[in-house]
Amino acid sequence: MNFLPMPQKVVHENGLFILSYRSVIVLTDTKPSALLYAGLLRDTITEETGLTLSILRGVSRPGDISLSEDATLPTDRYQMLVSEHGIYLRGGSDAALCHGVQTLRQWIQRHGFRLPALKIEDWPDFPNRGYYLDVSRGRVPTLTTLKEYADLLCRYKINQWQLYVEHTYLFRDFSESWRDDTPLTAEEIMELDAYCAARCIELVPSLSTFGHMYKILSTKSNHDLCEMENPESYPHNFSNVMHHHTLNVSNERALPFVFSMIDEYMQLFTSRKFNICADETFDLGKGRSAELAQKIGERSLYMNHVKALCEHLVAQGRTPQFWGDIVVRFKAAYDILPKETVCLNWGYLPNQPEYEIQALAEAGATQYVCPAVWGWNRLIPLIRDSFDNIRAMCAHGQKYGAIGLLNTDWGDFGHINHPWLSVPGILYGAALSWNNRSNVFDVLNRAISFLEYGDKSEQFMEAFRALSCHEIFDWYHAVLWIEADDDLQRKEIFSEIRVEEAPAANRALEDALGKLWEAARSMPHHKRSCMHALCLMSDGVRIWNDIAVHIGHVFYGQGSKRKEGTDLACELESWYHAYAQQWRSVSKEGGIARIMTVVNAYADLLRG
Repeated sequence: MNFLPMPQKVVHENGLFILSYRSVIVLTDTKPSALLYAGLLRDTITEETGLTLSILRGVSRPGDISLSEDATLPTDRYQMLVSEHGIYLRGGSDAALCHGVQTLRQWIQRHGFRLPALKIEDWPDFPNRGYYLDVSRGRVPTLTTLKEYADLLCRYKINQWQLYVEHTYLFRDFSESWRDDTPLTAEEIMELDAYCAARCIELVPSLSTFGHMYKILSTKSNHDLCEMENPESYPHNFSNVMHHHTLNVSNERALPFVFSMIDEYMQLFTSRKFNICADETFDLGKGRSAELAQKIGERSLYMNHVKALCEHLVAQGRTPQFWGDIVVRFKAAYDILPKETVCLNWGYLPNQPEYEIQALAEAGATQYVCPAVWGWNRLIPLIRDSFDNIRAMCAHGQKYGAIGLLNTDWGDFGHINHPWLSVPGILYGAALSWNNRSNVFDVLNRAISFLEYGDKSEQFMEAFRALSCHEIFDWYHAVLWIEADDDLQRKEIFSEIRVEEAPAANRALEDALGKLWEAARSMPHHKRSCMHALCLMSDGVRIWNDIAVHIGHVFYGQGSKRKEGTDLACELESWYHAYAQQWRSVSKEGGIARIMTVVNAYADLLRG
């Protein structure tokens, strides 16, 4: 597999094109934005060959690289010809030309000076190919990191991106919700929006407007808008943040309050789409709106609010989007929503069934399918589960006429997962949403190893996969156990941990890390920076597995061999110090202090 994503049609031909210092990149009938794509192409040529080519506008000559727009092609299609006489790349639109340039860059990455002749005609399976990044549960990336994400998405033809925001935007009137955080500013979002647009990525606003409004609804100013009584009195721990966060839609202030948030936030984006979220409204009708729920029913309570939000957006020329986990229960009422509405139908099982997608398709919903990179609540993402989930959702989406894929990257319980370890899952989404026929796990992993990590042995991803299978005491259970209300609850939580497997898991982890280092020897130096995060998180897996063994022995009489608690506490604290440094290299301060609270609680526990 020479490309990622794999083009729809590739014909290999006889002959070679030899890049020369005399070759020129020529722009013909292109928009001004094509100068950036030409610059990216030139950078790749310089990196792979040492040549620095000129860029000009005009008519190409033999030996040149011609980039042009062609209105006779469909707007989502490009054609590329590599021949002995030159390279000719035509796109049916500016975006299609950008996508074609990414394909050409990969061919040069594969072959350097001497490019085998071929013809490519290419277009995507899904017109909308998105990535969804959580920036609310603890980790808020720096603007520099966000731009690096945009570069990655552009390189692999992902054309939509959403940042999940609950409270981590600096709303002018809601300082209570972000005062102890490091929120994104309006200038940062507008700069990122322009950066994305230049790379043919639509930055789509996403804002919690119904469920998952914990911080905003816990403030003194707005706690009366929470469905549950006295939300400000709940302990602000990881467990509670995931619950008791639903808007009280029976309060007459609720809609104007949410409208004001939407109206302020959407002005920062050039996109005409807006994701209102509206997922996991666990408390709806169970608290302050219980009387109204008894009168009109939970279905009407939910659908009326979503309808009002969607109509508010449509009236302003926006296309509303929302998550589909609640509406699938009320699919018979789907037709009350504006016809412009798009349902984001998520499902994260590796063998995710098609029922929800089929049901909403039959109800008349326009849908995106939404799988996941499988990194939440873990130090190392589950590579195989991510691939299987994305492949299944792509297949269901194609079967039932979905218009897009939105690949989610969540950060539950503080966003312990390191951003760049999600790259394989991001690339699975990119590859399979463009061409779902290129869906062989090992083949795709070899392509990622070479094209993204520069590993000429193509074994990096296999070692990464092997590394991802050994978390016995994952972050989810570690948090639940330390935050549990009583010993009985802790015992029940810990019963799910396979403590007896921890020693073997740590040995397998060490073996996988050795294979990873071996693959890294085949990577260029500038690509090895990912090794620091992988080694750091692998050591974290080992330490937390050892902590599980210690807890099992001391609290539940399991096993006999364990490390001394004091030694283990020192290891944990040293690991966290390195983890915090890595965090701050890519993210704002955000919620790292809450992760430290959990780490310190375990260190104190280990010391007795």
